[in-house]
Amino acid sequence: MKYLPLVILLLIFVGMITITRRNRQRAAVADHTRKQQLGPGTEVMTTSGQYGTVVAVNPDDTALLSVAPGVEVRWSIAALRVPAELPQRYRGPIAGDEPGQAELPNDSNRPAEPDQS
Repeated sequence: MKYLPLVILLLIFVGMITITRRNRQRAAVADHTRKQQLGPGTEVMTTSGQYGTVVAVNPDDTALLSVAPGVEVRWSIAALRVPAELPQRYRGPIAGDEPGQAELPNDSNRPAEPDQS
C-alpha cells in the first residue's frame, strides 16, 4: 500500500513513453512514404497552399518545384503534400487556371471613397 502511488506514477510514465514512441514511428513511416511518392513530374501542394510540379528531388531533403513557366523554387520535402492525400476540395482545378478565367475580387461591397476636391 505504501508503494501504490509510486507504482501508479511509474505506469503513467511508461505509458507516456510508449505512446510518444509509437507516434514518432508513425510520423517517420509517413515521411518515408511521402518521400517515395515524390519524383519529377509529381503534382504537389505545399503546406502554405502553393501548387507546383516537382522538377527534382535533392539529397538534402528538398525538392525543386516549377510553379510557373521558367519559375522554380526550392521547398523542404516535409512541406509538400501529394494531392491524393488531401481533402477533395483541394484536388480540383484552381480558379483562373486557364487564361482569361481568373476571378476578379468583388468590389460591390466596398464603400465609396470620399471626394478629395
